[in-house]
Amino acid sequence: MSGIIAFIRKFYFSVLFIFLEIISLVFVFSNNYYHEAGYFNSSNKIAGTIYNAYSGFTSYFSLKAVNHQLAEENARLLNSASEIKDTASHKKIAKTNPFGQQYNFILAEVIDNSTNLPNNYLTLNQGTEQGIGEGMGVISPAGIVGIVVKVSAHYSVVMSLLHKKASMSAMFKKSGTFGTLAWGDKMDYRFASLTQIPMSEKVKIGDTIVTSGYSTVFPKGIMVGQVENLKPIPELYFYVVQVKLSTDFKNLRYVYVVSDLKKIEKENLEEDAVNSLNEKVK
Repeated sequence: MSGIIAFIRKFYFSVLFIFLEIISLVFVFSNNYYHEAGYFNSSNKIAGTIYNAYSGFTSYFSLKAVNHQLAEENARLLNSASEIKDTASHKKIAKTNPFGQQYNFILAEVIDNSTNLPNNYLTLNQGTEQGIGEGMGVISPAGIVGIVVKVSAHYSVVMSLLHKKASMSAMFKKSGTFGTLAWGDKMDYRFASLTQIPMSEKVKIGDTIVTSGYSTVFPKGIMVGQVENLKPIPELYFYVVQVKLSTDFKNLRYVYVVSDLKKIEKENLEEDAVNSLNEKVK
């Protein structure tokens, strides 16, 4: 009790001031509708600001779920787009028909990734239980990513395009002229080189480069990047084209593993053809 009295004596004027201010505010807002409305408007504004900040805060933490839903929807759209139409009836062939849908796209999340090494890899949170196998291509919403090299039941390891041994067939979207795309060991995650492009090709800065489809790894027409620069090699009559990659390898979150449903048929046919020709040569 003595402590409270000592406190009041020490801060007598401050306590008295606060007390009188409270009484004044009560009289003002209880007898003046204008000030009362102003008070509540100010309160609503403050409350609105707080709720808006809270909403932004909670929305930030829900972005992962939203992004995952969008990635799933993109996978469904990709699978729908890979269905072909019966040219006679103009109707979609059922997805269960393996001859109607050539590619299946499996959604996966990147849980580990490197970009600053001579040989870079990614780890995905999906494996054989989701239908992923070695040799499958991996793409992002922006473009190509790499090739699956190791798989377990629940995880996959992908050899990134940013790897000294990674190479693939790519072509100019406009003309269809193709070459070999490789990263080499440039240590720059933004660029790769497209080689074996004849100097007769009219190359322009900004030309679009896409996958050629000359393998069972990537479908034709997947975005690769755009021409950033080119260097002529007169003695070989070729260009070395610097390509700015469309995929931002430093910000990969969700990717799609590409399963070619006709891969085995194609490879078996090609193997049989080679064996038949070899038999004839003998």
